[in-house]
Amino acid sequence: MRLFYLFFFTLFSGSFLLFAENKGKEVVQKLGESIKFDWTKPIPIPSPLTLSVSVKGGDPAQDPDGFGVVGNGSNRVDSGEALAIRFQQDVQVDSLSLDIGETGKQGGFIRMGSKPPVQISSSSQNRVIKIDKLGLLKRGEMLILDPKAFKKGLSGGSWKLVGLTARAYPQEN
Repeated sequence: MRLFYLFFFTLFSGSFLLFAENKGKEVVQKLGESIKFDWTKPIPIPSPLTLSVSVKGGDPAQDPDGFGVVGNGSNRVDSGEALAIRFQQDVQVDSLSLDIGETGKQGGFIRMGSKPPVQISSSSQNRVIKIDKLGLLKRGEMLILDPKAFKKGLSGGSWKLVGLTARAYPQEN
């Protein structure tokens, strides 16, 4: 029992000292300005945020219609293909936009790091599906965009990535 008290006191006093040191310092981290990646145009170099994109199922394809995968007979991201995006620092992903074009279709899922997948869908009849407020993506985690059916009974998608907006968290030195 004494060991528990000693351990608890050590943790508690350490926490108190840490709290006392941080008193008066700003605890909330401010996000950087919003950076929009327009995948219908070449990404500027140097990019305001460093990211990498990996593709599954073919070679990357970027053109004025957006970013997709050359494979399965189109430049869209189709069944059996996927995109994985990683940032070199923690970011808040505010939105992403997918264009289904004239012959594509909505469907598939998005996975942010280890979070559960979210279905790609829209009640709108627009060609562009915009998904907002995706949340925190930690440095090195993957944002996966997969057109595979989200659940049995749902159809898969066929689309191109056309936009992604993110804000960087301050980097710790």
